Amino acid sequence: MCAERAETPAPQAGTWLDRWWRGEGGAAGVLLDLALFPAEQAFRGASRLYHTGYDRGWRRVHRPGVPVVSVGNIAVGGTGKTPVSRWLVEELRRRGARPALLHGGYAPDEPALHRAWYPDVPVLVDRDRARSAAAAERLGATVLVLDDAFQHRRLARDLDIVLVAAETWCDRPRLLPRGPWREPPAALARGAVVIVTRKAAPVEEAERVAAAARRFAPAAIHVRLHLCAARWVGRGAAAAPAPDGPALAVAGIAHPDLFVENAVAAGAKVVATLAFPDHHAYSPGDLARIRRTAAGRPIVTTAKDAVKLEPLAADLPLWVLEQEVVVEAGGDALMESLDRLIS
Repeated sequence: MCAERAETPAPQAGTWLDRWWRGEGGAAGVLLDLALFPAEQAFRGASRLYHTGYDRGWRRVHRPGVPVVSVGNIAVGGTGKTPVSRWLVEELRRRGARPALLHGGYAPDEPALHRAWYPDVPVLVDRDRARSAAAAERLGATVLVLDDAFQHRRLARDLDIVLVAAETWCDRPRLLPRGPWREPPAALARGAVVIVTRKAAPVEEAERVAAAARRFAPAAIHVRLHLCAARWVGRGAAAAPAPDGPALAVAGIAHPDLFVENAVAAGAKVVATLAFPDHHAYSPGDLARIRRTAAGRPIVTTAKDAVKLEPLAADLPLWVLEQEVVVEAGGDALMESLDRLIS
């Protein structure tokens, strides 16, 4: 377990375009809003038609021979699917199950992380989840965990878990491509359990969002994604305190500003930040820029970034900060659902 630290302010990361996409563009973003409004409405209509097909039985659903847990969200990135999926794998193993994790294959960093965390857990990457489910059953899996599958309706699931982030919740969100939401909050009604995750938001905000989610879903809990200094790359995987002295933060994730806030809260003295797009594939030019900006200082980064950076430059002084799931309220309902799933 990681030691708790007081939450403190941190430098902000992200471009104006990122902030506009999250609804923070102000008057300068009005023209862009108007230009993309028709595309948003077209996406909304196509999404509604897609889900109606499954809701009314018009589309075929494949049911595997073992229980299925789906972890997904209604926004694009930044809700903590990867650490929550890891936590669920741990909980299922603790109950004696043999889980396999099925990934859609759009982000190679995430399967690589799961394989590093649990080398004995099958991690299958395939856009055809029904095909990978059959392969997992042949490998002896007794339960399947679907990563980022709330909108993937073709494979039946026994437990649908939907994540929303306390920091980015919106009662009337903007859908793709005008905003980062895949579906409106009413879509939470398809889920069995909503997990509200928080990184930098106060616990009161997580409670408020959980209450809002319960208007649509039967159960909503909230957890903290607590960031801890996990390891110094090249010096083993033992837990360690944050690096001494000024550090550079490097993150290619959906909300780098929240990562920086959490890195500071974990004890890192961040003096500069390099933010890259979510699931960024690092190039030699990126590495040169990182080295130049770091100027010999420690680099604090996410586990998803480290799994890509370390093979390219093992000499980089990377300090990996990992997210630990801490259930704060309402966890009994989810634990009972997992117990029933594998009983």
